[in-house]
This record gives sequence, structure tokens and C-alpha cells, in this order.
Amino acid sequence: MDLKRFASYLKADTPYKKEQLAWPLYGAGIENLGKNGKPVIVSTPEFTDDELLMRIDAVSLCYTDVKEIDAGETHPRLTGRDLKTNPIIPGHEISFTVVGVGKDLTDQYRVGDRYTLQPDVWVDGKSIPFCFDMDGGYRQYAKVGKEILKGDAGNYLIPIPDDMPYASSAITEPWACVEAAYRMQYRNTLKKSGSLLICGSQKSRSGYWIDEYWFGKNSPKKVIVCNIPADLKAQIVKLCESNSIILVEKGIESIVESGAKFDDVILLDSTAEEYSQAGQLLENFGVMALMAEEPLDGFVEIDMGRLHYDSTYFVGGSDLEISTAYQQTNPRVSLKPAGRTWILGAGGPMGRLHLQRAIESDDGPGLIVASEVTRSRYEALLDFFVPFAKKNKKDLLIVNPNVDQNEYQRVMENVKQAGGFDDIQIMVAIPDVIAESIQHAGVGAVIDLFAGLKRGVTSKVDAWLISGPQQVRFVGHSGSGLDDQKAVVERVISGQLKPQYSVAAIGGINQIADGIKAMKDWVFPGKIVIYPHVLDFPLISIAELDKRMPEIGKYLGEGKTWSFEAEKFFLEKNLIDYE
Repeated sequence: MDLKRFASYLKADTPYKKEQLAWPLYGAGIENLGKNGKPVIVSTPEFTDDELLMRIDAVSLCYTDVKEIDAGETHPRLTGRDLKTNPIIPGHEISFTVVGVGKDLTDQYRVGDRYTLQPDVWVDGKSIPFCFDMDGGYRQYAKVGKEILKGDAGNYLIPIPDDMPYASSAITEPWACVEAAYRMQYRNTLKKSGSLLICGSQKSRSGYWIDEYWFGKNSPKKVIVCNIPADLKAQIVKLCESNSIILVEKGIESIVESGAKFDDVILLDSTAEEYSQAGQLLENFGVMALMAEEPLDGFVEIDMGRLHYDSTYFVGGSDLEISTAYQQTNPRVSLKPAGRTWILGAGGPMGRLHLQRAIESDDGPGLIVASEVTRSRYEALLDFFVPFAKKNKKDLLIVNPNVDQNEYQRVMENVKQAGGFDDIQIMVAIPDVIAESIQHAGVGAVIDLFAGLKRGVTSKVDAWLISGPQQVRFVGHSGSGLDDQKAVVERVISGQLKPQYSVAAIGGINQIADGIKAMKDWVFPGKIVIYPHVLDFPLISIAELDKRMPEIGKYLGEGKTWSFEAEKFFLEKNLIDYE
């Protein structure tokens, strides 16, 4: 095919204009995105000697964008900002091309270089995300300066080869969030130089002890004890003296009233009420360990929002050696090789990413169950992932309890007979769904709350699942880091991952508001990608694209999926003419 326009665009030979189209957010709600449902004309940023001018080639729409647009100034990241006079441009899943280089950077960058961006930029210990503190990607051009080029983690730009689709480059950020979920680190020790609370109860057994080497290797800075047995107290006094640790004895009421938070909380045979109360004392990334020889007197309340956003972690054991609560079960976050995995809400954009990763992973699970209750998404899973799993020689079962409850029950019963699920990935932020999923966990199962619930939203859990012989672990996740996204880019370059399979629909820059509405209405099963230098191309699914552009059909990938060849053809025919 003739790709003269695309070839010029790829090399950034196309000149840029002094004005561009953008979608500023002037307040809460989609009606305040842009003006009268359309983008506005703003000045293209002028770049200085130590800055770059980047052309935005593709921006993938994200539910973070939806939350930002719906909340406006009430969004935690925008509190105090007057959007009417100081609007923000959303969008953070980006593919860039350099179109302007400041003279101080000419030895490092050249026009035509391609990059993606890790948007969670940190400078001097402060988070200044691209889309909240800096204008984001719902525009045609962006200026990049030292905040991004020389941030706390280094350069937040990640190089992209010319043969990677623009859409794939943009989608490396949501893929990084998925990748990060399998790279999280959880402690199996006390936090070194942290704060430790040990609470006993009227039921606490005598005979508790702490391995001295384990304690000393990662000893806390301060220990507070509350109503613990005398023999354990004597050992702790000795340990604190030998390790120069501050030791304080307090009542639980004064601890709660003080509002203190702890890196580690150890409970000795507590009640369900005491457990629920102690969970509120955990610091971010805190670990709570329950020592109990039998089930508690009721279910406990765990803040699932904090588990997701603040990475709180719950462990436990039934014997008298406290360190076993931390050490006996490895805090695994990767899917168990040859194990049984269940992905709930697998038909949504992020669920499909998790499902694709599980299928493509060489050391992935032996059985994958994907559940989805929305019929259109369920059918889309069947259309693409059944042949995709077969091609990758993976055992995949796709179920919808609303379509066939008997089949759903049959699958769940078979898994139960086999020992339950080893991994449960939850994409649905509904407490009742979380509670129901726990019933299907096997021994040593990891339940990942990937979909974030608000802090303060709790779920009732049988703590014996955590501290007893089943040793279930809950993990949560939010966002990604620079290294996570670099790892995704490396997987794409090596051929281990094809993010373009995640593209469900495309559109031009005029269609951004339509894309936001489509996400809220769950119109498309995967990611929506906008091409800012395509002015007006009505939002359409990849599956139906050949109805609008019949000649593009031969360039689509297997199963009518997006491909670089299709993208080239699309851009050749639809790019804005800047000549």
C-alpha cells in the first residue's frame, strides 16, 4: 500500500502548527470537558533550550480519566484548584514523537524519536502526575521539561521502536498497572526501624515466643505492648534491651484514642471485634499478624479500600512461634504455575489484560476460569479468547452466571473438588462479589483486589482463612511505576506481549467525549484509543471497522484485531493535512 503520508508522519517531517486542539476540563462532569462537546483551540506550547516538544500520536482512554472528569474539583488530586480559571487536560496513557528539541538536548534527542510515558512523575518526593499536576494527553502536542526528563526516578520517558504501533505504545501504561500487580513486594519480616504493636487478650495463651535472630535482623525502632502474657513480655523486654529498642506498655483504649498507626500489629488470640479494631491501626504497607489456635468468635471487618490503595497485608498462624505467621506462607503475587486461576470481571478493559497475560505467560496457570456477567462482554470474550487460548495451548473456561447458572455452578464445583482456586483476580469493586469469591479459594490461595474500592469500604472475612491451615492471602494494587512500564515495553519488543489485542475501538480527537461516554456505558469490551492527529473519525469498534473502511479488513490482525499494518493504513487515509 502507498504510505507516503504515514512515512512522513513517522519521521516527524510533518510541520507542527502554532495552535492545537485540546480538551480542557473546566469543572465536574462531561459537559465541562472542552466547550459545547468539542475540543478548543489553544496555543501549541513553546519549548525552551532544555525542553522537548512532543507530538501526541495516540492516547488510550482510562477509567481514571472518567473519575477525574466526573469529580472535577472534588477529585482528591484536584482539591483547591479552580478549574473554571485554571482547567486541567486529562489523559495519561500516551504515545509520543519528538517534533522539537531544545538546543541543550540535541546530543540526547532528535526529531522523530518515539517514546511512551510513565505518568506518575515524582519530583523532590512529590507526586506530580501527567494529567493532574501537569496537563495530560487529550491534545495534540505537549511540552516535556526537567520534571519528566530528570525526575526522582530518572527519565520518565521510555523509548519505543519505530515498529511498535502507536496504540500499543499508549497501552503500555495500563499494561504496566497489570504487570505491577505481579511484581508487588510484601514483607515476611517486621519492618526494620518501624513501629510494632503486640496486643494480647483475655484468651491469650502462654508459651508465645519470638525467634531472636528473626527479630534482631529487622528489629523495630519502637515496641508497644498491650495486655500480653507475662512470659512473652519478659522475652520482649530482653529483646528490646539487647537491641536498644524503645518499649512502652499501654492500654488499647489509649492507643486507639491517640490515633497512632503501626507498621506491624501482632494479635494474640483476639476476638473478631478486637481484630476489626486493630486493622484501623495499620500504617500504609503495614502488616497485621493474628496468632490463633481456633476460629474467632465471628467474621472480621477488613478495609478493602485500604488493602487496595495502601497495601495493607494480613497474615497469621496457629502455633506459638510468632515469626511463623509471617514466614510460613510466601507472599506470592505471581500466578501459580500450572495452578487454577479465576478472573472475575474478565470482560472489562483491565480484566481482558489480565486474561491475556495469563494465557500468554509460559509459566502461567494450568486452568483459567474467566467470568463475566455482562452479555456483550461475555460474548466478546468467547469470540476472541477461546481461539486465542487454544492457540496458546491453555485450558480456558468462560462462564456467565446470568446466562447459564447451571454451567457456572458446575465449573465452580469441579474446581472445588480439585482443591479450589490458587489465584483469584477480582476486577469488580463490589464487596459482595469479594465475599462470594473467597468461598472458592484453595489452600494458600492469593486473592488480588485489582479493582479499587474506596477507603472505608469493608468486607466481612473469616479470619481463620488467613491464620488457620488454609493460609489465604489478600493483596491489592493501584497504579504502576517506571520499572513496571519498562518491563512491559521490553516484553512487547521481545514478542512476549501484543498490547494491540487490547484495542477495542478507535476514534479521532473530536471523539474524546464520545469515548468517555462509551466507557461509562460499557459499550466496548476493551481499550478505546484516540488518534489526536485524526480530526474527525466517529468512534467505532475494531470488529466493525471494515464496514466503514472495507479496504482496511485485509490489514487487521487475526480475529479482527488491531495491528500496526491496519494502523498505518488508517493514519494514511485519515491524518490531518498540515502541509
